[in-house]
Order: sequence, then C-alpha cells, then structure tokens
Amino acid sequence: MTILKLFLLTSMLLAFNSYAVPVDLNVLVESANKPVANADVKLMQAIPNQQSKVIAKGRSSSKGNISFTGLPKLESGFYYLVADGGEISGFEVRSFRLMAALNNEQNGSVVVNELSTIGSVWPLAAQTSGSGVIVGSKTGLLIGSSHIQNLVDTSTGNFGKLVLDGNNLTFSETVGRMNTLATLVASCGGYYQANTCKKFLDIADAKDTLEALRNIAIEPYKNSSELFNLFTTAFPYPKGEGVRPTEFVPYLEWAPKDFSLMVRITGGGLYSAGRMMFDNQGQLWSGQNWIPGTQANLSSSIGGGVSRVDASGTATSPPLTGYNRQGLDGIGWGTTVTVNKVWASSFNSKIGVLDLDGNALGPATVDGKNGALQGLATGPDGDVWVCDNQLNQLIRFPKGDHTKGEIVKVAGLNRPFAVAIDNTNNIWVTNNGADTVTRFPADSPDKAQQITLGGIAPRGIAIDSVGNVWVGNNFSMGYPIAKIPPGASIIEEFKLNLQKVLADQKKGVVTKSGNLTFISPKGKVLRKGILEGIVNGAWGVSIDGQDNVFASDFLGSGFAKICGTSEDNCPTYHATGDLIHLYQSGIIQKVTDTMIDDAGNVWIANNWDYLPALVDADPDRRMATRGGGTGITVIYGIASPVLNPLIGQVRRPE
Repeated sequence: MTILKLFLLTSMLLAFNSYAVPVDLNVLVESANKPVANADVKLMQAIPNQQSKVIAKGRSSSKGNISFTGLPKLESGFYYLVADGGEISGFEVRSFRLMAALNNEQNGSVVVNELSTIGSVWPLAAQTSGSGVIVGSKTGLLIGSSHIQNLVDTSTGNFGKLVLDGNNLTFSETVGRMNTLATLVASCGGYYQANTCKKFLDIADAKDTLEALRNIAIEPYKNSSELFNLFTTAFPYPKGEGVRPTEFVPYLEWAPKDFSLMVRITGGGLYSAGRMMFDNQGQLWSGQNWIPGTQANLSSSIGGGVSRVDASGTATSPPLTGYNRQGLDGIGWGTTVTVNKVWASSFNSKIGVLDLDGNALGPATVDGKNGALQGLATGPDGDVWVCDNQLNQLIRFPKGDHTKGEIVKVAGLNRPFAVAIDNTNNIWVTNNGADTVTRFPADSPDKAQQITLGGIAPRGIAIDSVGNVWVGNNFSMGYPIAKIPPGASIIEEFKLNLQKVLADQKKGVVTKSGNLTFISPKGKVLRKGILEGIVNGAWGVSIDGQDNVFASDFLGSGFAKICGTSEDNCPTYHATGDLIHLYQSGIIQKVTDTMIDDAGNVWIANNWDYLPALVDADPDRRMATRGGGTGITVIYGIASPVLNPLIGQVRRPE
C-alpha cells in the first residue's frame, strides 16, 4: 500500500526543511522471519514537548509490506512505526504489537520485528507509555532516538554495530537478553503458543507485547526469573539437540538478575572517567584520570583530558588525549557544564574551560594560590565553584567568568572533594578527609556548619528537586583507613587507601564498607548507613526526574537504584532509602560517577579496572595498561528524564 500526497495536507504540523530530500519508508512487518499480513500499521511522529501523533496509517500486504512516501525530513523529533495484530501463515495473532523508531538520517527500508521493537523501546522507555505514545523534551527525544542504532539497525531488523563490537558482545548479557525477550515476544507472533503468550503478558502485566516490553524496560529487575523460566519451559531443547527451537541466538543460559540493556562506549580519550556532565544539546562531557594506552598508575601517570560524546553515544573528542590544549594533566571529579561552557579541574592545579564545540577558552585564572583540584558545580546564579582538595579551600568564579577566580576560605573544610549548590544558593561540600559535609550560604562563608554523616571519606553529593541532599561515603564508620599526610595529593590518598583495602583483603578482611547519608534541606541528617553491607565503596550519587537516587558501588563494580523521597514512584513496600535494585555487568567496572540524561538513561563512569596495575611496583605487563577503566556504560530506560545541564538542584524536563 502506498500513501503519497496525504502528507502535504499535514505539513503545517511538521517541522521540516522544504529543500530536503523527501523521506520514503518501505516497511516490512515480520515475526521470527515470517511476514505479518493485514497488520494495522501507524506512522507516528514524536514531537518535542507534545504527545506523539498519528501521521498516516494502513495495512500490511500479504507479504508484510507497506510504504509511506513523500515525507518531509524532520528538524526535531522523529518518525516511528507501530504495527498491531495481523496474520501469520493465515493465523490471526492478537496481542501482538511491534514498534520501530527511526533516526533523522534514516530513509528507505524499515523492518518492524521483535529486535527492532526491543531496540527501539529500551532507549525510549522512560518517554513512552504502554500504548506506544511518546512524550519527551527536544533533547530527550534526540538522545533516545539516536541511541536505538546502538542496539538495533531498524533498516534491517538486526543488531546494531555497537552492541556487537569487541567492547560489548562478549562482556555483557545484552545480546542474550534481547534474543531471549524476542523469543518470548514471538510466542505471541511467529512462534505462536497461546499459553506461553498469555503467561508472558501476565508476568509483564500487559495487554500486548509492546506494553510488555515497555514495562520490562523500566523495571527490568521485576519478575526476571519468571520470564527466564517461561522461556526455558516454552522453548526446551529438542531431544538430542543442543540448541533451543528459536532463530534468536545466542540466548541466555542462566537466569539474569534483570533484563536491563546496556552498551559500553569508547573512543575520544575515554579512559578512567571521573565525573560526567551533560550539556543542553545531549552531549556528555567527562574529565579523564589518564589517557588510553598508558601504563599510568597511582605512582606514575600521564594524565588525560576532556572527552565528549554526542547525543548518539559516539565519541567526538580527539583520540587518546581528548581535549587537552590547556595544560591539564589528569582530571578527577572535576567536570561541570554551564549553559555555554565546559569546565574541568585537574590534578596539576589547572582549570580548563571549553565551549560546547570543544574549543579552548581557558585556562581559567585564579587570584591566589591553589593546589590539586577536584569537584566543580554551577549555581542557579551562574557562579562556578571548585574544590581545592589539597589546600582545603574553594575557588569561586562569579557569574561563570573564568578570568575572575577568587579564593574562598571556609572553616571546616578537610580535603574538599565534591560540591553541590541548592536553589537557595547554599553551598554543600563533601570532606573526603573526614566524615562531614560543610554547608554555608554562598554569600556568607563565615556561617559554615559541619554535618556529621555516619560514613568516612564522603565523595559524591546530589540534591533532589525539593532540596534534600544525598551523600556517598567511601567507607563505613570504624573502617581503619590509611593515614594520609597533610598536603598529600588526591592520587597519593587513593594509593594509600587502595593499598590498605587490598592488604585487608589479602589478610581475609573482606568486609564491605561504605554507605549513603540522607540530609534535609536545612542540614539535619535524616538517615545514616543507607546500603550499609550492600555496597562496597559508595561514590557518585545522582537524582532522576522522580527523585529516585542512583549511587555508584565503586569496589562492587555496579550501581544501586534507591527509593527517594517520592515514594509513590517506588515499587510497592519500598520507602525512602530502600534499595530497589543493584545493577552489575561485565561492562561495568570500578565505578565513580552515575549520571542521568534527558531521556532517562543512566550513564556509568568506568574509572578503574584491574586494581593491581594501579599499585604494583612491577605490574604484570599484560595488565599494565588496564589500571584505568574502559569507556563509559549507558543503561537504557531505567530512570526518569531530567533537564540538563545540572545547575543547582535536579530539574525535571520543562
């Protein structure tokens, strides 16, 4: 079926370049490689800050084909297809619903099948309803639609290149999870089994396969064992055979902890990422401890620069060194983004400043002496604050003017590590040389208060939408951390504490250490010891658009999702501070930061990898380049979208 001139009548509703080549979509609807005839197919448009709309519709042919031609190319938002029901080999398939989303460069063939549905749903899950209606911000829709290609090529209905590359395929369960789910979806389609289909939809609490996949994507830990058991029961090994009767291979052999889908992103100097920040264009920026390929460790290092990743997850910064034209020599927790600038502070006491295209604007100038630097944050008034971890002071850049840095002395600072700013312009600073957070009004540093946390060596800090503060503490109270000489660099501190941890492990002292602290906007500790005994070395903390909390599990090589203050957005029987799920994967290493994007995806900084390479005086040469972590991992659809850049408290999309 061909639909042509209809679109001229709706052109007023579409944003497009009248001189662009028209988009022609030749669509094949299939299930398990079988054509789906007489499916109701809708062409939809996702529009920023509006509900998606039906642009055209029709029915697939006996061979599963349908065409939509003469479409204008969109400047924002994207097209997607939803196929409902139909017939396979003359048999009507009900509750069978598929989806395929397109990026803005796609034109020509589109295959709507199980894999294209899974690959489309996960990166867009947080912006998609169970009925297939999509609502998101301009940046959220851009990120979500651009990442689909990392999981699936919707022009062929097969896997995307990134999920199959050497940094992903054999290091994670993502492909196996996708194929397992595809087989279950096909039980309602090309592998039709009435009983299996019903059980699949019941487990996912859905009326059709599209809603089922969306529900699984946003709560991938829910009923994961039941889904896997249904797969193994419904598709058993034939007698004498070693492969299950499904064309979707490879599949899972063991029950997963969850059905989250994730990929690891590399390139552009990404190696041992510290802090991560998004700009208002969907780009991610991160300072790197070291450069890839180096044998850098905690005694001798070649520092890294600033890496940039575009809205699709493609690295756009220079290979190896990243952006490093301002004398930076290694970046830890020092990255922040303002409306139009990227800031990075370094181990060698310098502050680099770039525009959003990566052009150097700095280095920044400071009126006074400063030492090795760590965290940065941007306040609602535009001021940028920097932690001087070595000299126990802060640096402020009024209105974000990088030529006018001024030293700010604050009582109580003890190796200040991270800084966050609330919407009333109170400054919150973690003291990784102590067990405290320092809080003071931005214009009155002399009114600083010290808040005792119930955890040692606090690292990351985040503020939710109503001003509550969450802090990640590296160690639990009472843990015998190393003695750090006064004035030592943060690298020296890392080395001494890591040596202590590894020595304790060798002696058999392998207890988990670290927790989170929850604080009111006024500075009252509301709960201590969150995740005690669960995480091992809590680090970065981020808040999503529903005030859920995401915390890095550094030595546990994972991250935790925690119920925040909006308990209605948490699973049943979960209260503030309760663990919702602990995520782990072979493509998640020693994690420092977690960060939420505008589409509701969670990004993980693989900061360290092979620990002996960091501290051994004579490391195994096969492992000597693996002290730093490999790339950044993005987990799709498990958070609620936020508005970036992070300025002040977390913000929901407008």
